[in-house]
Amino acid sequence: MYVRHARFMVGAITLVLALAGCSAYSGVVNQLGPDTPVSDLRRDQGGELQLASSAPPFCPAPALKVLLFFHHDTTILTDASRQDAKRFYREVSDHQVNGVLITGHADTTGSDAYNMALSQRRADKVKADMIGIGINPTFIETRARGERELLVPTRDNVREPKNRRAEIEIKVR
Repeated sequence: MYVRHARFMVGAITLVLALAGCSAYSGVVNQLGPDTPVSDLRRDQGGELQLASSAPPFCPAPALKVLLFFHHDTTILTDASRQDAKRFYREVSDHQVNGVLITGHADTTGSDAYNMALSQRRADKVKADMIGIGINPTFIETRARGERELLVPTRDNVREPKNRRAEIEIKVR
């Protein structure tokens, strides 16, 4: 009974947001399209349909996301991730930040407790970088996942570079 009610509520909320203009299509066009994006939908209405220049205020805020990877058993970014971080931080500085979620991860080498602590240190390192570029620390939340959410599934005690990461999701206005 509860599951059926929850599915109905999710469906109803999705329908309301879609009808209100919170579709992936309008969000992408409005974020990446020309200054006055024109819809190719419903041309039979007698003219061009102009899309709004921004999403309606009740739509979820867009998010910027990036994965940063670390050297084994450290909080030091790989060379490629260091470059990705620089580009991402420049992009972030062009937006008004509404919230930041940083999730630290580890591979399966080491104990569960050690990997949980290491993944927290990785998230904290990225948080310090975000504060360094001017993000208000009260907007930043960190989480540690240790080896619980592997990007590449492996057995225990396997060094997998893609599992040694921090995921950053930034909500912008």
